[in-house]
Amino acid sequence: MIEDIFSDIRPYNNGEVPAAVARMVKHPHFQIALDYLFAKEEQSIIFEELTTVNTNFEFQKLFMHRVINRIIEKSSNGLSLENIESLVKKGPSVFVANHRDILLDSAILQVVLVDNGLETSEITFGSNLMVSDFVVDFGKTNRMFTVFRDGSPREMLENSKRLSAYMHNTITEKKISAWIAQRKGRTKDGLDLTDSTVLKMLTTYDRKNPLEAFRQINILPVITSYEWEPCDLMKLRELYLSKTGTYEKQPGEDLNSVLHGIMQPKGRIHMAFGKSVNEFLDENQERLDKHNIHTEVAQFIDRQVYKYYKVFPNQYWAYDQLNNSEIYQSEYNSEVEQQMIQRLEELYKMVGTRDEELKMMFLQLYANPLTQKLKVK
Repeated sequence: MIEDIFSDIRPYNNGEVPAAVARMVKHPHFQIALDYLFAKEEQSIIFEELTTVNTNFEFQKLFMHRVINRIIEKSSNGLSLENIESLVKKGPSVFVANHRDILLDSAILQVVLVDNGLETSEITFGSNLMVSDFVVDFGKTNRMFTVFRDGSPREMLENSKRLSAYMHNTITEKKISAWIAQRKGRTKDGLDLTDSTVLKMLTTYDRKNPLEAFRQINILPVITSYEWEPCDLMKLRELYLSKTGTYEKQPGEDLNSVLHGIMQPKGRIHMAFGKSVNEFLDENQERLDKHNIHTEVAQFIDRQVYKYYKVFPNQYWAYDQLNNSEIYQSEYNSEVEQQMIQRLEELYKMVGTRDEELKMMFLQLYANPLTQKLKVK
């Protein structure tokens, strides 16, 4: 019998899925979620279909595809796609994505994959989110693999090496794609900037030849834009209180962010797919070496993110407010302005202050994508 060296990282194997599904459907949280999303007659169909699930892919296709489509329907004004051909033609890839919502960024991608006749991907699953047996069952049945967030420096290095090896194995041996955020945690300031340490982790399994390591995992940038930033006020409260030294994360806060991100109205959602990193490597391999390649690839991904980031009217308004200008006044109207002013008032109430710095942080959260987009050549 081959040793399961990734047993503490990997999603559930297909043989483990039916028992996990049976546990989940009996949990009260499962029924709460169904009651929020589906009428009783639909729930009966869902429970019947779940009895037939034997694999991760079946769980994602039969259940999660329906769930995420319903979330999009209930909490947004629709999903648009751009440069989908870049996704369809690339084969198994590491999707390096900007990160705005804990669950939806990767979950919406799975819907797009299924709708285009492709296999769903595996998804990173922070150990900080694994707060109960139910959450673990849900994640690992949904093809999520564990990223360990805690440990000594030595333990974190070893975890990084094993995660790199696991993701390489997923792409090259299992022939399944994998989703990972461009940096640790969601952006809270509107800046989608790739952390080169994430890219170094991805190539750790072959440190001597990072260019070839990049080629083998076939990175494809994925860019998600939300008209209304998921958990925007919660993010700004955390950022503001952290700056003043009074923020302390509460137990269950990450899970609460997941739930809030699902239910909060998001306006329009746009998902785009950039040019692959392998194309960039082919065009620039003569000037790339192991000393500069991670920084160069990070900057390339950032350019792709802002090239394809969709800017919405409220972001144009925030930019004009932040810069005391009227450059983009044709892009928004008084209704958008009132919506943003009301949102800012809600932020003041949540934090308990009308500090001018808090207002600047609010404007930057919404304006920064446009600010960065203007820098892309």
